[in-house]
Amino acid sequence: MQKQIYTLVVDFSIRRDLAYLSHQETLKMFQRALIRASAPLVFSMGFNPHPHLSIPFPRSVGTQSLGDRVYATVEFSEDFLAQDWRVRIQQQLPAECSVLEVESIPGKCMFYPQGVRYVFRLRSPFDEELQGHLKGCRKQLDEKSPVEIQRYWAKKRRYKQFDLSPYLEALDFSNDQIEVVCGVSQSGTVRVDEL
Repeated sequence: MQKQIYTLVVDFSIRRDLAYLSHQETLKMFQRALIRASAPLVFSMGFNPHPHLSIPFPRSVGTQSLGDRVYATVEFSEDFLAQDWRVRIQQQLPAECSVLEVESIPGKCMFYPQGVRYVFRLRSPFDEELQGHLKGCRKQLDEKSPVEIQRYWAKKRRYKQFDLSPYLEALDFSNDQIEVVCGVSQSGTVRVDEL
């Protein structure tokens, strides 16, 4: 039977202690899980081959995620599609990482995130001062006013003025949580620690 190239897309959530894995460590965890699940990964050529595996939106260390994605290039025949890959991959991952859905797309695909939603849960309900501050922030966002911060640029080892407003799309809050929706583009986005 003829083998074809597919993109295996795995949507997952990551919680508790696993949230402290770095981007590279998360990729390594999925690489090992896919190999143990016998996924027919496509490897790069050369002296030190590695699988074609990517996470389109790097998660900040310490941030839990309820909807993240990893994708890998695989090569398989039609009978591969009939297998339950969600269960096979989940069996190879720690309990704090849950596979939500697995999909295979013909050919090589790349994914570019367009937005991200952050939810901050507070230990206690808002007091009046914080509620007033958040209302001011939402007004500033609605008016498209600049939101200036000092962003640290590691390559130049210095801070630089940075306007977050082009990336901030929505701000909402209720009893004990704040929700912020941010756009993602080729020019960048807002880092979770900057919010």
